[in-house]
Amino acid sequence: MRTVADRTAIGRRDFLIKTGWLAAGMTVLTSCSAARAVWPALPSTDDPEIVDGLAWVQALPGGRVRFYCPRMEMGQGASLGLSQVVAEELNIGQPEIDCVLPDTDQTPRFKMTVGSESIANFFLPVSHGAALLREALRKVAAETAGLSPDLIRDGRGGFVSPDGTELSYGMLVPSEPIILLAEDRSAAAEPPPRYASEHRGRFQAIGQSWQHPELEAIVTGRTIYSRDVSLPDMSYGQVLRPPAFGARLQSVDAGGAEAMPGVAAVVVDRADGLIGVVADDPFVLPAAVAAIDARWAMPDGLNQDRIDASLDIEKHRAEDDFEHTLTSAGDIGAGRRSAQFQVRARYDTPFAAHAAMEPRAGVAWVKDDEVEVWCGSQDPFFVQRRVAKAVGRAVDDVVVRTHRMGGAFGGRLPCQASEEAAVLSAAVGRPVRVQWDREAEFQNNYFQPGFSHHIDAGVTHEGLISHWAHDFVSSPIITGPVPDKIAWLLDAVMADEGTARGAMSQYRVADRRVRYSDIRTGVPTGAWRGLGAAPNTFAVESMMDELAIAAGIDPLQFRLQNLPPTSDRLAAVLRRVAEICQWGRSTPADTGRGIACAVYKNQTAVAVVAEVQVDHAARALRVVRTWCAQDCGMVVNPDQVESQIMGNGGWGCSMALKERITVEAGAVEQRNFHSYEILRHRDAPETMVSLVVPPDAAPVAVGESALGPVAPAIANAVFAATGRRIRRLPMSYGGVFSDAEG
Repeated sequence: MRTVADRTAIGRRDFLIKTGWLAAGMTVLTSCSAARAVWPALPSTDDPEIVDGLAWVQALPGGRVRFYCPRMEMGQGASLGLSQVVAEELNIGQPEIDCVLPDTDQTPRFKMTVGSESIANFFLPVSHGAALLREALRKVAAETAGLSPDLIRDGRGGFVSPDGTELSYGMLVPSEPIILLAEDRSAAAEPPPRYASEHRGRFQAIGQSWQHPELEAIVTGRTIYSRDVSLPDMSYGQVLRPPAFGARLQSVDAGGAEAMPGVAAVVVDRADGLIGVVADDPFVLPAAVAAIDARWAMPDGLNQDRIDASLDIEKHRAEDDFEHTLTSAGDIGAGRRSAQFQVRARYDTPFAAHAAMEPRAGVAWVKDDEVEVWCGSQDPFFVQRRVAKAVGRAVDDVVVRTHRMGGAFGGRLPCQASEEAAVLSAAVGRPVRVQWDREAEFQNNYFQPGFSHHIDAGVTHEGLISHWAHDFVSSPIITGPVPDKIAWLLDAVMADEGTARGAMSQYRVADRRVRYSDIRTGVPTGAWRGLGAAPNTFAVESMMDELAIAAGIDPLQFRLQNLPPTSDRLAAVLRRVAEICQWGRSTPADTGRGIACAVYKNQTAVAVVAEVQVDHAARALRVVRTWCAQDCGMVVNPDQVESQIMGNGGWGCSMALKERITVEAGAVEQRNFHSYEILRHRDAPETMVSLVVPPDAAPVAVGESALGPVAPAIANAVFAATGRRIRRLPMSYGGVFSDAEG
């Protein structure tokens, strides 16, 4: 058996075999990218280097281009946008590109797909790789024509010689495989990517609204997701999962399940607390799992009251107990003394689930010489390492076959179903498919933690923010899924930046302090769309509205006059959203408008206006319309960007009005969509999107950037309509008119 250390590079022949080449093609590959050190069973976190893109683009005989997209697809369209970057560099159209989501044996390891990073972080490496391939092909064209490369002009799908002869890629790619290593390239063959050159004003692919080639297949049910994978002689598995967070297996009697007709095996792994059933008929599994008599040591008193008490901001303020300080400047006391108006308020958001459309599934086949896994994950290399550990094999013995995900939103880094399938397959010696149902998904994934904020701020006579003292408490997000045995060490040495995301106000305040604590509660927490950006923006932008109202200043004007001069892009989207919604126009009775804004990850400026209507007869709050202006720099695919913004808007409405997870006896009380409500189509608002694109701007984050301002814009609109301030989510008609403060 090979060990991980045996693999220091991808050989030329291995690369050709693993990437599906038969006998021909041209590939540009960097050996330094292929040489990877041993990685622990943790997510892939290294940002791409510019040379990494050289391994992702291939020219095939016949003129087609194969692009191994280093981003996993979950509906965000990253593979489409990056394909457009490839097309731009190679002067080809969408029909000439085969975009592939690579398996783990087809490319070197790349960073997990998270954080709205796909276009922002991978644009340059992909562009560089495609540009180098173009220049390598130009050399071939020059040799074919007997000319200097600088005389060979770009043409559609190839080149043109000075006499007008067309030299297509199909004519130039050799019949024998050629791999150009990074060391083979010359500096002269590396012009800057076209987005950074004079070509920028003449884009052919970038800036176009390409449609995803899988769109029709997805809508009509032809796309293969991991739960659709079927192999010869495949069995089906299901695992008996702990009944509560932190429950430990004490004893198990599987005799009842083993005696049932159709049960092939019952697998008990006491070390890991795994109990699973394998059957040839998946409909046997629920009854077989129910027949297992397992005894568990249950956690003591893990319920919502205890969780809320541990995340009570007032308790931490009374003890002056905060682990981390994001900023501290000036003199808060002096700022308070300069204030003409002061506001102190608490804001709370609940635990929330990912609620992806597709519950996770995985197929695994543990063979003597190889382990194959079919799954959808935001990080297939993470799954590769976790499966290797679960079945005691070398990492290189495991190959993950990647699939599109039906939603992920941060909740699908591990694919636990794949690990379970691998353990069961190892026990029975044949492929096994495990697929979670909705109840398993709600109980056994990790969650967005609850947040509790207290902000003390004020406004001077001049309408400027006098001081800003912001304390909040939540749970770890980036390090939330880390096992308990090492979590204490991480918590001792690092602050969780995911928990703090969005907590730093973008406004100009001389006297300021922002502190927080990230407390583990016993509930598994992890990445949820935007991490802490949405709950933190809810607090910050709600307070901004309260300050504006207290000072008698229009909320839009108040934000603009308190922005620093360096926030011109945020000011621009505020003015644009005001323009498209006609901010300031009168609204009907029981209708109000609210505004909020944010800069996501210090990159993407977003402003949102929401219009809320109060229906007293139906006892309902209805978000009628939303407007969003966003500056995400260069826009690669306008249709995809607008779709992402609309998706964020719907999610933000759902967060504001519907979503909440509660815990009783260590288990989630909401097990399906009847009790964990999300926004329905009938409740979705009319949405208008305007993209603000500064000249010469690089692309920045899109996928989750517009989420943060939506909930505070809705809460501020509720105040405008009712005069009642919402400080706790989710909000409801009954909550507004009974619990809210007037």
